[in-house]
Amino acid sequence: MDLFSSLPNELLYHILSFLSTKEAALTSVLSKRWRNLFAFVPYLEFDDSVFLHPEERKREKEGILQSFMDFVDRVLDLHGDSLIKTFSLKCKTGVDSDHVDRWICNVLARGVSDLDLFIDFRDLYSLPHEVGVSRTLVVLRVGSESDLYWWQKFLCLPMLKTLVLDSCWLCIGQFQILLLACPALEELDMTNTRWKDSNVTVSSSILKELTIDLHGCCSVVNLKSLSFDAPSLVYFYYCDSLAEDYPQVNLKNLVEAQINLLLTQAQIEQVRALNNEMLVADDVFPGLGNAWKLITGLRNVQQLYLSPDTLEVL
Repeated sequence: MDLFSSLPNELLYHILSFLSTKEAALTSVLSKRWRNLFAFVPYLEFDDSVFLHPEERKREKEGILQSFMDFVDRVLDLHGDSLIKTFSLKCKTGVDSDHVDRWICNVLARGVSDLDLFIDFRDLYSLPHEVGVSRTLVVLRVGSESDLYWWQKFLCLPMLKTLVLDSCWLCIGQFQILLLACPALEELDMTNTRWKDSNVTVSSSILKELTIDLHGCCSVVNLKSLSFDAPSLVYFYYCDSLAEDYPQVNLKNLVEAQINLLLTQAQIEQVRALNNEMLVADDVFPGLGNAWKLITGLRNVQQLYLSPDTLEVL
């Protein structure tokens, strides 16, 4: 008898949890006991790029895409009604969206607490509405190389503590709804997230970490005002075009802040001309004179990092 044969299933599940689901499935050939053991690991990870084309990243034969979808279906079927703690799904163009919806709803119904989705379809894709009303999600990551609607109508995520959005849409008024609908939210990370509001307020008494990184993202609108009322925030990363105004900045407990204001060449030239007294105030791009409001609101920060463009405008 080998060492693994004497171990209880629970310990084997833990060992298999360090592997991707595809890698764990390969252990099914070891013996009869291992045949379906991988399917009971509560941590599932599916990546179509690894499954379909691990080396050349191209499909080499017909039917392999269907085999990926069948594999995911089989694993979820073998799980039955067992609890799933973590579900990671990375899909690109070619996987049927109905399958994706069904998989997501399946794990949500079984109490998944950590959901990691990277979905990239040719057409604009909207996640099933069940994602926005989960009462078990603690961590939610949603990403895409194109634009994606991550919630449609109603939103209520009472247990959510960490939210990561990459290349997602936020329609008018949705950002305020998001903060109200996630009363336990402690970490918010928005990368290349497009919002349509021209006036945005980040208001939360419990938010601890905030990342706004819109570098390389073409905004739908230029922000007229951006306010921060987050007295519990300890980490703040802000990389975006300069808003016209920062009427309120209440970040009194910050430990670390990184500020990278993205200026156009025209704005930089205006700032330098203003410093040389070649421009009058009315000629200055709106917001250049208000950047100080953002910085002075970080009055108690222990570590402050400012980009060269940010220093230009101060």
